[in-house]
Amino acid sequence: MCMPVLALCRWPHLITGLVIGLAGPLAITVSGCREGAQRDADALLQEAREKLATDHRTVVFDVQGSVTGGMLTLRGEIQNASLKEDLLKYLKKHGHFTVVESLMVLPDPALGTRTYGVVSLSVANIRTSPDHGAEMGTQAILGTPVKVLKKRHGWFYVQTPDEYLGWTDDPVVRMDDSSYRAWTDRPKVIVTAPFGWVREAPSDNSQPVSDVVAGSLLAVVGKGRTHYELDYPDGRRGFLPLREGAPFDHWLSVTHDTPESIVATAKQYKGVPYLWGGTSAKGMDCSGFTKTVYFLNGVLLPRDADQQASVGDPVEVAGGIPEFRAGDLLFFGRRASEGKGERVTHVAISLGGARFIHASGDVHMNSLSPADTDFSNYRSESFLRARRIIGAGEASGVRRLLTIPYYRTNEP
Repeated sequence: MCMPVLALCRWPHLITGLVIGLAGPLAITVSGCREGAQRDADALLQEAREKLATDHRTVVFDVQGSVTGGMLTLRGEIQNASLKEDLLKYLKKHGHFTVVESLMVLPDPALGTRTYGVVSLSVANIRTSPDHGAEMGTQAILGTPVKVLKKRHGWFYVQTPDEYLGWTDDPVVRMDDSSYRAWTDRPKVIVTAPFGWVREAPSDNSQPVSDVVAGSLLAVVGKGRTHYELDYPDGRRGFLPLREGAPFDHWLSVTHDTPESIVATAKQYKGVPYLWGGTSAKGMDCSGFTKTVYFLNGVLLPRDADQQASVGDPVEVAGGIPEFRAGDLLFFGRRASEGKGERVTHVAISLGGARFIHASGDVHMNSLSPADTDFSNYRSESFLRARRIIGAGEASGVRRLLTIPYYRTNEP
């Protein structure tokens, strides 16, 4: 019996007419063949996931497969048509199944043409699932463009410019291609003050339209003696003091990530409270802090600490207290050991030498040197490595706003 059954396992379509009425060893073996084929398919899909979609925070690869009669049927959702094509090629090359797929390629066709969005709230919360009790993964500030991928019960699944995925029910103005391009082409003002107010009239005593945080982008209507007149993505209009903003294209052309500018920006946030998922002066986590500081100097970093640890140029760390350059990113966490890989759990910005600034409880400074009064033994013992963003090229994964189409607009 063994050889014929093994043959049937290899060509499962031959068993279709045999399994009915079987109650003996052959039926049990055939059932085992089916279970084995499903295990093979699951393992193959996991391999494809690890190869093609390494980070679930930035790539949608929600694909399941079921095996029947030598046929692998794929269901679920996938990021885009290109990733779907890569998946099918991978399965054809590495598997022995006939593949049938009914995958939904995002954006969900049910959204229609309005698959672009622009945040119209000072800070929009983006969560890991469509529920107010869910973990906050990140935030997107006013004027941030997002891709709208699907909708569920009033929540939208979006992707931010740093490619982070999550759910929000905060105000995001959905647009089709034409309206999105029209908004993108309008000249903008960037808010440069850590925190401020847009008001209904050019007066500090006027009624607020909304609060704003550094990095917010609004469309320019005009410029007066003391205020910019600005439009929101949702059509609201208001006035921002000239001292709290700058014409975005000019700002972008003169803003560079230098050691001095990174340190100066970082120190503006001293004392801001820690907030898991936060990315603004209202509250920020460790990587939200580093991301915000670099964004305000023209660099778009990945969202999380472990993702940031993979970009930029490596910094050689010799024995003793390393002499880091101001602006270097310092990473902390668990060192690799037998059976366990390295785990990055925290990031800080070097102030040069042993001192650094980071968000932990609040934004404050510490040192890796026992000679300093703000020495942190905990951070010293958990230090892993450092990366240099300043001067790093695109090949190292560092993206500058000047290279991202949305952030290239017309100057007022």
